[in-house]
Amino acid sequence: MRRRRLVPLITSVAAVATSALLAGCGLTPDAATEPGLAVKVDGLNLGLAKVDRVVDDYCALLAQDPQAQAAPRAFVRANFALGWARARAVDALAGEYGVQLPPSPVTRSVVEADFGRSGSVTDDNYDSLAWLSGLQQRLGPALEQLGTKVGQESGQAVAGEAALRAGNERVLSWLDDNDLVLNPAFGTFDEKTGGFGGGDLLSIPVSSEARANDDPLKLSAEQLAALPATQRCGPAAPAAPAAPVAPAPGG
Repeated sequence: MRRRRLVPLITSVAAVATSALLAGCGLTPDAATEPGLAVKVDGLNLGLAKVDRVVDDYCALLAQDPQAQAAPRAFVRANFALGWARARAVDALAGEYGVQLPPSPVTRSVVEADFGRSGSVTDDNYDSLAWLSGLQQRLGPALEQLGTKVGQESGQAVAGEAALRAGNERVLSWLDDNDLVLNPAFGTFDEKTGGFGGGDLLSIPVSSEARANDDPLKLSAEQLAALPATQRCGPAAPAAPAAPVAPAPGG
């Protein structure tokens, strides 16, 4: 049985969650003067260089897996950065709500279980994949725990997707209270698509085909896989079968 892919985990929750947050708070002027900064929240910083290294390693791994779901690289980049901010919120709220956080750092066995079926976990990509495993644990089981605790406070018993939504709403409130800053390199958040567009030259462009679609993750597998390698995170499209050769006349 395959484990859930990290891209769907981050983007499916973040796309719903961030529209409520980012519609109500703009980027601060600091972000425009710090081109090397990806995210800032509650006094903690994440650099663009770190995000780009993780994206490079993750996308290279997924390219080895013909069964992986491709996604526009810029979409993955922006949502990994946003996922880090959301994971920091889970860390900060854990004590208040009695949420049990996963061990840190994650063990190699966890990283292998998360990513080993997609490709080779090596010394070169291990730090990036371990970083993603840490996000996945916080934006999955820990976030669900948080949502369950939030529901209990209001006398509601919630679990599964309902708990994730409740946890996410609490995370959004915390981010809003702690001055979330996203670098304009990611562009402007689009409430309709649940993604980012129109970034500056620091961002990795998405093709016009991807932009034209309402949701990058709803592009067909063929459309996603056919994105240029510099814009795609995931495997290339399989080669089209050769057309049958018509028999020679009289043959």
